[in-house]
Amino acid sequence: MEIIKTKFGREIKRILHILNPLAGHGMARKIKKHIKDTDETYMSESPAATSRFIKESCQVEPDTCFTVYGGDGTVHRAVNAVMASGCNKEAMLKIVPIGSGNDFIRSFDDMPDEFCADIMKFNEKYAANIVNMGFDCNVVKRADKVKKLPLINGPFAYILGVIGELFHKKPLKARVVLTYEDGTTEEINEELLLIAIGNGRWYGGGFKAIPGAKLDSGTLDVTIIRNVSVARFLSLVGAFKKGTHVLDPENAIIKPKFEKHLIYKRCVGVHVDGVDCVCADGEIYKRNEVNVEVVPKAISIIQHKIQ
Repeated sequence: MEIIKTKFGREIKRILHILNPLAGHGMARKIKKHIKDTDETYMSESPAATSRFIKESCQVEPDTCFTVYGGDGTVHRAVNAVMASGCNKEAMLKIVPIGSGNDFIRSFDDMPDEFCADIMKFNEKYAANIVNMGFDCNVVKRADKVKKLPLINGPFAYILGVIGELFHKKPLKARVVLTYEDGTTEEINEELLLIAIGNGRWYGGGFKAIPGAKLDSGTLDVTIIRNVSVARFLSLVGAFKKGTHVLDPENAIIKPKFEKHLIYKRCVGVHVDGVDCVCADGEIYKRNEVNVEVVPKAISIIQHKIQ
Protein backbone atom coordinates (compact mmCIF):
# COMPACT_ATOMS: atom_id res chain seq x y z
CA MET A 1 0.00 0.00 0.00
CA GLU A 2 1.32 3.43 -0.99
CA ILE A 3 1.55 5.86 1.93
CA ILE A 4 1.43 9.58 1.06
CA LYS A 5 2.91 12.12 3.46
CA THR A 6 1.27 15.53 3.55
CA LYS A 7 2.87 18.86 4.41
CA PHE A 8 1.32 18.46 7.86
CA GLY A 9 3.54 15.41 8.27
CA ARG A 10 0.40 13.29 8.23
CA GLU A 11 0.34 9.89 6.56
CA ILE A 12 -2.49 9.22 4.13
CA LYS A 13 -2.98 5.49 3.63
CA ARG A 14 -5.94 5.65 1.28
CA ILE A 15 -7.19 8.02 -1.44
CA LEU A 16 -10.89 7.78 -2.17
CA HIS A 17 -12.56 9.80 -4.94
CA ILE A 18 -16.21 10.65 -4.28
CA LEU A 19 -18.00 11.63 -7.49
CA ASN A 20 -21.46 13.14 -7.81
CA PRO A 21 -22.80 12.11 -11.25
CA LEU A 22 -25.35 14.94 -11.23
CA ALA A 23 -22.78 17.70 -10.65
CA GLY A 24 -21.39 19.74 -13.51
CA HIS A 25 -23.81 18.28 -16.09
CA GLY A 26 -22.29 14.82 -15.78
CA MET A 27 -18.67 15.98 -15.62
CA ALA A 28 -17.87 13.43 -12.91
CA ARG A 29 -18.14 10.50 -15.34
CA LYS A 30 -15.58 12.11 -17.64
CA ILE A 31 -13.28 12.83 -14.71
CA LYS A 32 -13.46 9.24 -13.54
CA LYS A 33 -11.67 8.09 -16.71
CA HIS A 34 -8.61 10.17 -15.75
CA ILE A 35 -8.29 9.02 -12.13
CA LYS A 36 -5.29 6.80 -11.43
CA ASP A 37 -6.00 3.07 -11.41
CA THR A 38 -4.34 2.84 -8.01
CA ASP A 39 -6.93 5.18 -6.46
CA GLU A 40 -10.39 4.06 -5.38
CA THR A 41 -13.53 5.74 -6.72
CA TYR A 42 -17.13 5.87 -5.57
CA MET A 43 -19.87 7.12 -7.88
CA SER A 44 -22.70 8.48 -5.75
CA GLU A 45 -25.97 6.58 -6.00
CA SER A 46 -27.89 8.91 -3.69
CA PRO A 47 -27.08 11.51 -1.01
CA ALA A 48 -27.90 9.03 1.76
CA ALA A 49 -25.81 6.26 0.20
CA THR A 50 -22.84 8.60 -0.24
CA SER A 51 -23.00 9.75 3.38
CA ARG A 52 -23.18 6.16 4.58
CA PHE A 53 -20.26 5.10 2.36
CA ILE A 54 -17.98 7.92 3.57
CA LYS A 55 -18.80 7.29 7.22
CA GLU A 56 -18.14 3.56 6.90
CA SER A 57 -14.94 4.16 4.90
CA CYS A 58 -13.64 6.45 7.65
CA GLN A 59 -14.25 3.80 10.25
CA VAL A 60 -12.45 1.14 8.17
CA GLU A 61 -9.43 3.37 7.44
CA PRO A 62 -9.42 6.72 9.27
CA ASP A 63 -6.27 7.96 7.47
CA THR A 64 -8.14 8.51 4.21
CA CYS A 65 -8.11 11.51 1.89
CA PHE A 66 -11.58 11.95 0.42
CA THR A 67 -11.38 13.83 -2.87
CA VAL A 68 -14.89 15.18 -3.34
CA TYR A 69 -16.12 16.14 -6.81
CA GLY A 70 -19.25 18.27 -6.67
CA GLY A 71 -20.68 21.47 -5.23
CA ASP A 72 -21.52 22.74 -1.78
CA GLY A 73 -24.20 20.07 -1.25
CA THR A 74 -21.72 17.26 -1.90
CA VAL A 75 -19.21 18.89 0.46
CA HIS A 76 -21.95 19.26 3.09
CA ARG A 77 -22.70 15.54 3.00
CA ALA A 78 -19.00 14.61 3.10
CA VAL A 79 -18.35 16.86 6.11
CA ASN A 80 -21.34 15.46 8.00
CA ALA A 81 -20.29 11.88 7.27
CA VAL A 82 -16.69 12.45 8.37
CA MET A 83 -17.78 14.24 11.55
CA ALA A 84 -20.35 11.53 12.34
CA SER A 85 -17.69 8.84 11.92
CA GLY A 86 -15.65 10.29 14.78
CA CYS A 87 -12.55 10.13 12.55
CA ASN A 88 -12.42 13.81 11.61
CA LYS A 89 -8.97 14.27 13.17
CA GLU A 90 -7.51 11.56 10.91
CA ALA A 91 -9.43 11.93 7.63
CA MET A 92 -8.79 14.74 5.15
CA LEU A 93 -10.85 16.39 2.43
CA LYS A 94 -9.87 17.66 -0.99
CA ILE A 95 -12.62 19.47 -2.90
CA VAL A 96 -12.84 19.61 -6.70
CA PRO A 97 -15.55 22.22 -7.42
CA ILE A 98 -17.76 21.02 -10.28
CA GLY A 99 -21.18 21.77 -8.78
CA SER A 100 -23.72 24.48 -9.53
CA GLY A 101 -22.78 26.15 -6.26
CA ASN A 102 -19.12 26.25 -5.25
CA ASP A 103 -19.17 28.93 -2.59
CA PHE A 104 -17.29 27.18 0.21
CA ILE A 105 -13.99 27.02 -1.66
CA ARG A 106 -14.10 30.77 -2.36
CA SER A 107 -12.96 31.24 1.24
CA PHE A 108 -9.81 29.19 0.54
CA ASP A 109 -8.09 32.14 -1.16
CA ASP A 110 -6.28 33.30 2.00
CA MET A 111 -5.62 29.82 3.38
CA PRO A 112 -2.45 27.69 2.99
CA ASP A 113 -2.34 24.59 0.77
CA GLU A 114 -3.21 22.47 3.79
CA PHE A 115 -5.16 23.71 6.80
CA CYS A 116 -7.46 22.64 9.61
CA ALA A 117 -10.88 24.18 9.08
CA ASP A 118 -13.47 25.02 11.69
CA ILE A 119 -16.89 23.46 11.23
CA MET A 120 -20.26 24.68 12.49
CA LYS A 121 -22.48 22.35 14.46
CA PHE A 122 -26.17 23.21 14.18
CA ASN A 123 -28.44 21.06 16.33
CA GLU A 124 -27.43 17.47 15.45
CA LYS A 125 -25.93 18.35 12.03
CA TYR A 126 -22.79 20.08 10.72
CA ALA A 127 -22.17 22.81 8.14
CA ALA A 128 -18.93 23.83 6.47
CA ASN A 129 -19.85 27.20 4.99
CA ILE A 130 -22.98 29.13 5.99
CA VAL A 131 -26.16 28.48 7.97
CA ASN A 132 -28.98 30.84 7.07
CA MET A 133 -32.64 31.46 7.85
CA GLY A 134 -35.43 33.65 6.56
CA PHE A 135 -35.31 35.33 3.17
CA ASP A 136 -32.22 33.45 1.96
CA CYS A 137 -33.58 30.08 2.98
CA ASN A 138 -36.71 30.76 0.93
CA VAL A 139 -34.56 31.95 -1.98
CA VAL A 140 -32.72 28.61 -2.00
CA LYS A 141 -36.05 26.78 -2.21
CA ARG A 142 -37.03 28.86 -5.24
CA ALA A 143 -33.58 28.58 -6.83
CA ASP A 144 -33.67 24.78 -6.56
CA LYS A 145 -36.85 24.79 -8.64
CA VAL A 146 -35.48 27.28 -11.20
CA LYS A 147 -32.21 25.32 -11.60
CA LYS A 148 -34.14 22.50 -13.24
CA LEU A 149 -34.99 24.74 -16.20
CA PRO A 150 -32.78 24.57 -19.32
CA LEU A 151 -29.79 26.97 -19.54
CA ILE A 152 -30.14 28.15 -15.92
CA ASN A 153 -26.93 27.80 -13.87
CA GLY A 154 -26.48 28.03 -10.10
CA PRO A 155 -25.66 31.76 -9.70
CA PHE A 156 -28.39 32.85 -12.14
CA ALA A 157 -30.91 30.55 -10.45
CA TYR A 158 -30.08 32.22 -7.11
CA ILE A 159 -30.62 35.70 -8.59
CA LEU A 160 -33.98 34.61 -10.02
CA GLY A 161 -34.82 33.18 -6.60
CA VAL A 162 -34.03 36.53 -4.99
CA ILE A 163 -36.29 38.36 -7.44
CA GLY A 164 -39.14 35.90 -6.90
CA GLU A 165 -38.85 36.03 -3.12
CA LEU A 166 -38.87 39.84 -3.06
CA PHE A 167 -42.49 39.79 -4.16
CA HIS A 168 -43.46 37.30 -1.45
CA LYS A 169 -41.16 38.24 1.40
CA LYS A 170 -42.31 37.52 4.94
CA PRO A 171 -40.36 38.84 7.93
CA LEU A 172 -39.03 36.49 10.56
CA LYS A 173 -40.49 37.04 14.01
CA ALA A 174 -37.44 35.39 15.47
CA ARG A 175 -35.45 35.65 18.67
CA VAL A 176 -31.68 35.57 18.21
CA VAL A 177 -29.27 35.04 21.12
CA LEU A 178 -25.57 35.57 20.41
CA THR A 179 -22.92 34.11 22.73
CA TYR A 180 -19.56 35.86 22.71
CA GLU A 181 -16.08 34.51 23.46
CA ASP A 182 -16.12 35.93 27.00
CA GLY A 183 -19.37 34.08 27.78
CA THR A 184 -21.65 37.13 27.64
CA THR A 185 -24.81 37.04 25.55
CA GLU A 186 -26.86 39.50 23.53
CA GLU A 187 -30.50 39.07 22.52
CA ILE A 188 -32.05 40.45 19.33
CA ASN A 189 -35.83 40.29 19.35
CA GLU A 190 -37.40 42.10 16.41
CA GLU A 191 -38.72 41.48 12.90
CA LEU A 192 -35.87 40.37 10.66
CA LEU A 193 -35.51 39.66 6.97
CA LEU A 194 -32.62 37.22 7.15
CA ILE A 195 -29.99 35.71 9.42
CA ALA A 196 -26.74 34.33 7.96
CA ILE A 197 -24.17 32.64 10.20
CA GLY A 198 -20.82 32.10 8.54
CA ASN A 199 -17.76 29.97 8.80
CA GLY A 200 -17.11 30.94 5.18
CA ARG A 201 -17.73 34.26 3.44
CA TRP A 202 -19.71 33.52 0.27
CA TYR A 203 -23.03 31.91 -0.57
CA GLY A 204 -25.73 32.06 -3.21
CA GLY A 205 -23.30 31.72 -6.11
CA GLY A 206 -21.01 34.59 -5.14
CA PHE A 207 -22.71 36.81 -2.53
CA LYS A 208 -20.00 37.90 -0.09
CA ALA A 209 -22.49 38.19 2.72
CA ILE A 210 -20.09 37.56 5.60
CA PRO A 211 -16.83 39.24 4.58
CA GLY A 212 -15.05 38.92 7.94
CA ALA A 213 -15.39 35.16 8.30
CA LYS A 214 -12.28 33.00 8.25
CA LEU A 215 -12.21 29.21 8.16
CA ASP A 216 -9.80 28.77 11.06
CA SER A 217 -10.72 31.72 13.30
CA GLY A 218 -12.54 29.72 15.98
CA THR A 219 -15.44 32.16 15.72
CA LEU A 220 -18.65 32.72 13.75
CA ASP A 221 -19.51 35.89 11.86
CA VAL A 222 -23.20 36.79 11.66
CA THR A 223 -24.98 39.09 9.21
CA ILE A 224 -28.56 40.05 10.04
CA ILE A 225 -30.79 42.22 7.87
CA ARG A 226 -33.71 43.88 9.61
CA ASN A 227 -37.18 43.83 8.05
CA VAL A 228 -36.60 46.51 5.41
CA SER A 229 -38.82 47.47 2.50
CA VAL A 230 -38.27 46.01 -0.96
CA ALA A 231 -36.92 49.37 -2.16
CA ARG A 232 -34.45 49.54 0.73
CA PHE A 233 -33.39 45.94 0.20
CA LEU A 234 -32.66 46.64 -3.46
CA SER A 235 -30.51 49.59 -2.44
CA LEU A 236 -28.52 47.29 -0.10
CA VAL A 237 -28.16 44.21 -2.27
CA GLY A 238 -25.24 45.49 -4.38
CA ALA A 239 -23.08 46.09 -1.30
CA PHE A 240 -24.30 42.83 0.23
CA LYS A 241 -23.14 40.92 -2.87
CA LYS A 242 -19.71 42.58 -2.94
CA GLY A 243 -19.21 42.40 0.82
CA THR A 244 -18.82 46.16 1.07
CA HIS A 245 -21.60 46.51 3.66
CA VAL A 246 -18.86 45.88 6.26
CA LEU A 247 -16.34 48.69 6.69
CA ASP A 248 -13.74 46.69 8.62
CA PRO A 249 -14.23 42.91 8.23
CA GLU A 250 -11.32 42.02 10.52
CA ASN A 251 -12.92 43.88 13.42
CA ALA A 252 -16.56 43.26 12.40
CA ILE A 253 -17.38 46.96 11.96
CA ILE A 254 -20.29 47.75 9.67
CA LYS A 255 -20.46 50.84 7.45
CA PRO A 256 -22.29 53.67 9.27
CA LYS A 257 -24.80 54.14 6.42
CA PHE A 258 -25.98 50.53 6.88
CA GLU A 259 -26.27 50.55 10.68
CA LYS A 260 -30.05 51.14 10.66
CA HIS A 261 -30.67 48.17 8.43
CA LEU A 262 -27.91 45.62 9.12
CA ILE A 263 -26.32 43.94 12.13
CA TYR A 264 -22.87 42.33 11.91
CA LYS A 265 -21.47 40.42 14.88
CA ARG A 266 -18.66 38.00 15.72
CA CYS A 267 -19.40 35.31 18.30
CA VAL A 268 -18.96 31.62 19.13
CA GLY A 269 -22.58 30.53 19.38
CA VAL A 270 -26.01 31.52 18.03
CA HIS A 271 -29.47 30.41 19.14
CA VAL A 272 -32.46 31.23 16.95
CA ASP A 273 -36.10 30.36 17.58
CA GLY A 274 -39.24 31.36 15.71
CA VAL A 275 -38.21 29.89 12.33
CA ASP A 276 -39.67 27.06 10.28
CA CYS A 277 -36.61 25.96 8.32
CA VAL A 278 -32.86 26.41 8.07
CA CYS A 279 -30.51 26.27 5.09
CA ALA A 280 -27.05 24.79 5.67
CA ASP A 281 -24.57 24.86 2.77
CA GLY A 282 -27.55 25.09 0.43
CA GLU A 283 -29.40 22.12 1.98
CA ILE A 284 -32.83 22.77 3.53
CA TYR A 285 -33.86 21.33 6.91
CA LYS A 286 -37.17 21.75 8.74
CA ARG A 287 -36.36 23.22 12.16
CA ASN A 288 -38.29 25.46 14.57
CA GLU A 289 -35.21 26.46 16.50
CA VAL A 290 -31.52 26.31 15.70
CA ASN A 291 -28.43 26.22 17.90
CA VAL A 292 -25.19 26.93 16.05
CA GLU A 293 -21.74 26.61 17.61
CA VAL A 294 -18.24 26.57 16.19
CA VAL A 295 -16.14 23.40 16.33
CA PRO A 296 -12.58 24.75 16.02
CA LYS A 297 -10.08 23.05 13.70
CA ALA A 298 -12.46 20.16 13.17
CA ILE A 299 -11.32 18.79 9.81
CA SER A 300 -8.19 18.91 7.64
CA ILE A 301 -8.41 20.18 4.08
CA ILE A 302 -5.95 19.90 1.21
CA GLN A 303 -6.50 22.52 -1.45
CA HIS A 304 -7.07 21.22 -4.96
CA LYS A 305 -4.69 22.85 -7.39
CA ILE A 306 -5.63 23.01 -11.07
CA GLN A 307 -2.97 21.27 -13.13
